[in-house]
Amino acid sequence: MRTIAILFLAALLSLPLFAQQKTAPVSASGQSGAAATSALPENAATKEQLLKLFDVMAINKQLQSVVQSMASSMDQMMPMANLTDKQKDEMNKLQGEMLAKLMSPDFIDTYLLEMVPIYQKHFTKADVDQLIAFYSSVVGQKFINEQPLITQETFPKVIPLMQQRVQDVLKEMNYDQRLKQIFAEEPEGKPKT
Repeated sequence: MRTIAILFLAALLSLPLFAQQKTAPVSASGQSGAAATSALPENAATKEQLLKLFDVMAINKQLQSVVQSMASSMDQMMPMANLTDKQKDEMNKLQGEMLAKLMSPDFIDTYLLEMVPIYQKHFTKADVDQLIAFYSSVVGQKFINEQPLITQETFPKVIPLMQQRVQDVLKEMNYDQRLKQIFAEEPEGKPKT
């Protein structure tokens, strides 16, 4: 269960990258446009512009909200019926500590800096100015301010749904049996022991 929650967190961390990203064209060499040219476009957004955009979008606050929602959902999902009150408290403390370390301010700063060159490949200075204008507007700020509430309401519904979906797909695929078969086979060229 914790693995699903952590994978879900990883997916959420990448949402700002996908939310406004266009598909890069593929060159003759088979590389995407972003990989084919390492130089940024002449009119690429500046680092300062993008950091301002991330600030206006309150990405730091959004990430912290995701962590809080996730911690709350993990508490509700984790089967603690057979644990003592002390064990439950220790588990909650351990999970809280893990999530706090995963989303430390240093990590968030590094995360935002890693996003800069990606956004620079896809957005011009003019694009970012328009995004800043939107997210600075009343409706843009409403969107940003509602996101934590939406996330908080979504997690308790989505995580159990995801868990059930994973279980159903694994069963439908006969995943466990197929996994055992894969690992039961000896690699080619390796003598059987």
